[in-house]
Amino acid sequence: MARAFRVERAIGNNVLLTVEPQTGREYVILGKGLGFALKAGQTIESTDTRIEKRFRLDDTGQMKQYHSYLEEIDPAIIEMTERIADYIKQKTGAEVTPKFYFALPSHIQFAVYRLRNGMDIVNPFLAETKKNFPLEYGIAAQLAERLKAHFQVEIPEDEIGFLAFHVYSGIHNIPVGQLIKQSDQQ
Repeated sequence: MARAFRVERAIGNNVLLTVEPQTGREYVILGKGLGFALKAGQTIESTDTRIEKRFRLDDTGQMKQYHSYLEEIDPAIIEMTERIADYIKQKTGAEVTPKFYFALPSHIQFAVYRLRNGMDIVNPFLAETKKNFPLEYGIAAQLAERLKAHFQVEIPEDEIGFLAFHVYSGIHNIPVGQLIKQSDQQ
């Protein structure tokens, strides 16, 4: 028997925050157009072919963090993250990890804030990043063009290097902090 999820909130065009009524567990469901198709209070079957990805918010702390995150992140950034995840899959053949959908939007939002407020972004690992992660750097450069067009901010090369870390992290399931530590030791 297929499980049904009750939609708690549509987050952007392609993301739903849902609850499994039988267990009370929260899930984030991703799929093209689900945010248009379903509204709060409606249900979606777990076997629905429109569902591309689903992940569970495992603990109370994680659930609270995600709810807080949803209130703070610009929906346009969430949608951009979905598009860049698709682009990554197209370029690499790899799916991004669920954590990518949390880490990248918060990084982008803070970077845009810093750039709009004239704060410098300095990346001491830029040369190593370009050398060691050329594919990810190229993807990050494409993301930077999208950010520039959408938010009307100039994205410096140092920031592209940080975005490349997020791309690599999303593909390989290695925390960005660990990548920075590895780069620092080289």
